[in-house]
Amino acid sequence: MFKFLALFLFSSSIFAVVYEGDSGGIFALPVSSEYISNDYLLFEIDGKSYVIAGMPYVLEEKVIKIDDKEIKVLPVNYGESRITIENDSLVNPSSSDQERAAKERKLLQSALTKKSNFILSDLRFLRPVEGAVTSGFGKKRFINDLPRAPHLALDLDGFDGDPIVAPLDAKVVLVDNFFYSGNIIVLDHGSNVFTSYSHMSKSHRAVGDFVKKGDLIGEIGSTGRVTGPHLHWVIYMNGNRINPEIVLNKDFPMNLLADYQDVPANLPQSEE
Repeated sequence: MFKFLALFLFSSSIFAVVYEGDSGGIFALPVSSEYISNDYLLFEIDGKSYVIAGMPYVLEEKVIKIDDKEIKVLPVNYGESRITIENDSLVNPSSSDQERAAKERKLLQSALTKKSNFILSDLRFLRPVEGAVTSGFGKKRFINDLPRAPHLALDLDGFDGDPIVAPLDAKVVLVDNFFYSGNIIVLDHGSNVFTSYSHMSKSHRAVGDFVKKGDLIGEIGSTGRVTGPHLHWVIYMNGNRINPEIVLNKDFPMNLLADYQDVPANLPQSEE
């Protein structure tokens, strides 16, 4: 989303474009054809170049900068989610479990920072499982009425053993069993886009494997901190967790460019 901002200062008029993105959303930003970056997904159509960037999750307005342009990221009310977990050791973990979880966060972060040099060219994501959404992205999370970190993922319903498929071509960069996530697999799709799949009953892949779009990577389960079998699906784009429902839109990514259809080729210049 963007807005034209016209400022009239005495005898001068100044025209500018104000870009606004949503917390946890995806933003298409026009850039020059010479723009090169390993941090962002680049997309070209009809001779025009765009950066496809994930917006950070924010609770208040935040301005970020990409290329020479500023984007105001706006908070979104995603609602809240309350769940009950009977196993208290998963809600209030012991010191040893906390140490384990801290080490696992570092392992995950390490996997997400080892960016590959291959380029993501297919942006038409497959749904990794057939199940319906049971918990949406961005919700304020309460576990046993205690506030916890927001739910920056999409939970998809399923039964133990249901297949999980790769939404895009990828390289497997992490396969492990984590305290909170249970059996987890992380895929690198190129262009600083990663996805992770948690609570699996079984993984069918090993680190270093290359998978094609639609290939089996694992099975739904209920490992880790869960209330029942489901897939916890996370998408990381340029380091930010974004709402996976955006990429499941049948019009993605072209719907991101709709705002630019009526933009004049050349913005008016300042007038003296």
